[in-house]
Amino acid sequence: MKSIKIVAASIAALTLAGCANDEYIGNGESPQQSKNTEISFAMKTPNMTRAGEEIIGSAAATKLNTHFVVYGTKHNTTAENGTAANDQIVFNQYQVEWADNTAGTTESNTHNWEYVGKKAYAKNNDAEVTQTIKYWDYGATNGYTFYAFSSKDISYPAANTDKVSVTKVTADPASENQSVYKKGYTVTVKAGASLDDIYYSDRTPVAKAAYGNPVVLTFRNISAKIRVGFYETIPGYSVTIDKFYYDDNASAAVTTYKAMNKDDADNFQAAVQNVSAPTGENTNSLTVTYHDVASGIENRPTVTNTTVNYNYNLKLGSNIKGKTLGITSTAPTWDKENGAYTSIYAFEGNANPMLIRCDYTLTSTDGSGEVIKVKNARAVVPTQYVKWKSNYAYTYLFKISDKTNGTTGTTPTDPDDPTKPENPEDPDSPKPDPEGLFPITFDAVVVATVDGNQETITTVASNSVTSYQEGKVVTANDEYKNGDIYVVNSNITAANHPVIAPTEIGDAAKNAQIYEITQATTSDEISEATVLANLNGAQNGLKLTALTGDGTAATLVKEVPAPNNEKFDFGEKGAVKFTAAAGKTYAYVYCTKKYVATVYEAVANDATFSSDITYYFKTTNDVYSAASGLSADNFDTYKNNLFVVKTAGTTGVYDVKVIKVAN
Repeated sequence: MKSIKIVAASIAALTLAGCANDEYIGNGESPQQSKNTEISFAMKTPNMTRAGEEIIGSAAATKLNTHFVVYGTKHNTTAENGTAANDQIVFNQYQVEWADNTAGTTESNTHNWEYVGKKAYAKNNDAEVTQTIKYWDYGATNGYTFYAFSSKDISYPAANTDKVSVTKVTADPASENQSVYKKGYTVTVKAGASLDDIYYSDRTPVAKAAYGNPVVLTFRNISAKIRVGFYETIPGYSVTIDKFYYDDNASAAVTTYKAMNKDDADNFQAAVQNVSAPTGENTNSLTVTYHDVASGIENRPTVTNTTVNYNYNLKLGSNIKGKTLGITSTAPTWDKENGAYTSIYAFEGNANPMLIRCDYTLTSTDGSGEVIKVKNARAVVPTQYVKWKSNYAYTYLFKISDKTNGTTGTTPTDPDDPTKPENPEDPDSPKPDPEGLFPITFDAVVVATVDGNQETITTVASNSVTSYQEGKVVTANDEYKNGDIYVVNSNITAANHPVIAPTEIGDAAKNAQIYEITQATTSDEISEATVLANLNGAQNGLKLTALTGDGTAATLVKEVPAPNNEKFDFGEKGAVKFTAAAGKTYAYVYCTKKYVATVYEAVANDATFSSDITYYFKTTNDVYSAASGLSADNFDTYKNNLFVVKTAGTTGVYDVKVIKVAN
């Protein structure tokens, strides 16, 4: 007989190679042309920074700290069903250890990984077991099931002082609504443990037809990784971030910007619920289970936080503050040097959006030294995009453009209500200045580089507009590909952060619209600011054509696709979907106060000059400009060409996101 061999070639996916033998074990039917009877393991892992690139051999062994632990069962009467009679233990937490240049020295070692003679992983008072060789049992007609984990913060067999402690869940599911997919692991993490070095494999069934082949296990890191970058596209100015704001009560959910009243001039700060790392004698308890078939994703490990402490402020690196921001999405200014990630606990159960509040400075690049201070710029990333999964890397890119909801003058007392005066007790107190430059746009790109790609672009004004395209890959110009694009809009109120659900596609207040943009000439720049100006009557050469809501061009939908065949649920009519054509440019517009054009009328023939009236000339482009230098002496000379306001209009207030589609 040949022995079970374990081959590990990288971090995340164990791919096993076999060896030749015609023998088999058990009373079952003889395998046809069987060449292997020893169980063997191999491993490969996608590199986090380049999807699909695999780490193999000694590099993989280093990632796993040269050890992993395997739990495996075989099944006689049916597939794994949670019963002891059917799910017979073969590998009971077997330790598998890497040693260079040992492949082929024993029957159980073909790729430098050995388990025979090692001590099985035993926790606390569990009896220590010396591991023996294992063989495929062809009498187990309903296959095998394998699980595995690895951490550098555990010892073998185990010790009470380990920073990470793992227990395999082997009992029957607690209720009929559960399944074998719930039979994962419970994990205790102490202070100082390295999340970067804790890995769990997928639940891996092996059918009888695959006996003799390598057992392929896919490992996924237990942590989520986050980084934040900023860049700017304001012509004529460079941008530096002065400070971020945070909530000084980190024990409760942050629901208003007003609560973010403490400033941090050194680090990036955001208000969002996340799992805090244990300190002192505290521990975090986690449960690793596997998606049930009803979820549409079988066998993948999911991390649930069971006994943990929570933070409501996310603090990352200090590399952004005071730096001149990059000017492209491919070279932003990161919170850490070289775009390094910060590892945090996965938290798929997060129920809070991410709130950003910051001040920044514009400095003219024309040599004049002109400086503009922008205060109280605000942004929100919807909850659906901050549900952090294990083994995902999330990148949030924020773009500052020529639109901002920050103030360049007097800052309001209440950042949730910029109309409030500096001193609410004094009605004569000066009102805060209007929000200038018009919305800042924050582009938040969320990238899951290990288990799939998820990228969203969030533009921020008084509301946050997030656009998303399934499978999008960011280009140098932040262009989407042709196809379906989804847009959602998150409103900020004093009480909560609901997603706005427009009742229909349109331009009335609190409705959303998708426009296709064309230019009269290439000099007519398309940006959030020029689109906003056009919507307010400016003759700037842009043509905005609304897409129809006929079910094909622009429609309201509830669900938005997510990686791995999952869905983001934004509630009834919570998202706008439109089909983008190659080479086109679009604008998503959310109207909070509809623009009403001013109506002018010609000056009456019998009118006389009044210094209390503003008179206008009409240009060839039907633009009205105020006339200067008029007096009673020359009024009659120009009277036939003058106009006055008949009905005053109102300036529209919009959140705008320009969406470019690559050719």
